[in-house]
Amino acid sequence: MTHDELLIEINRRLDVALYNGDAQSIHALRAVVELHKPFMGNTLELCKECSQLRKVDDPVITYPCSTIQAIEKGLS
Repeated sequence: MTHDELLIEINRRLDVALYNGDAQSIHALRAVVELHKPFMGNTLELCKECSQLRKVDDPVITYPCSTIQAIEKGLS
């Protein structure tokens, strides 16, 4: 799923959460997804947040990173 598709799914769930009075966790989830948005590296789509946190010798972290993969799995 693309980053935009993931945000659409979270927004859909936010509408339900607002209706049920439990939107706090969905807002937190959206904040995490916004931090882990993709950007285009030299040749690969990378995770912005993970790329900023990695050390020089660490491997490149492509998008979707493990955080986004875990969120997608949790939403399925």
